[in-house]
Amino acid sequence: MLTLRPRLWGVPAGLVALIIAGCGESKVSQCNRLAEVVNQTQGFMQEFETEIQSFSQNASQVDGLDDIKSAASQYTAAVDQVVTDLDGLVSDLEATELSDETLVQFRDDYVEVVQGFSSALQQASDAMELVVTVESEANLPTKIEESQQQTMAAVSSIEDLSTSESQIINQVNEYCGAPVGNDETAPEDEETGTPTPSE
Repeated sequence: MLTLRPRLWGVPAGLVALIIAGCGESKVSQCNRLAEVVNQTQGFMQEFETEIQSFSQNASQVDGLDDIKSAASQYTAAVDQVVTDLDGLVSDLEATELSDETLVQFRDDYVEVVQGFSSALQQASDAMELVVTVESEANLPTKIEESQQQTMAAVSSIEDLSTSESQIINQVNEYCGAPVGNDETAPEDEETGTPTPSE
């Protein structure tokens, strides 16, 4: 079974695909193939979360302009890396061969969401870059205000995209016969692949 934990944004960001009795092999195999690609986010999102936690710790201990710029630079590097990873995910999704028209539409919808996340995160990185490049402490308050305004726009986009992502994932899980909104599933009978009752 393939699963993905929630993203930093607090919404499901993966697909669960199970082999369920009665599903055609072709559909199941395509569901699993799509889930496998989407589940790539598991690794790079954990790395991103770790980097953002480190940034938060460093940002809370800044003492002067150089420390502020260094912490902001750490943030932009982490965001730029996840943007690169998301762009790679888009390429992998687009290269995933699916013949099931419904799954193709789900994949294409998911690609649009991932591209939106990438764009919004790039906007957040660009906003923080204003702090990285500030020339003096006197200019810092203005640049921080400008950065915050741009970041809030990015956060708003991410929240909207998170809602869309959650809807797509629930639709895919339902279509593929996977539990919707539940990370835990009943154990499967090894011979038939059907869920067995809990004891």
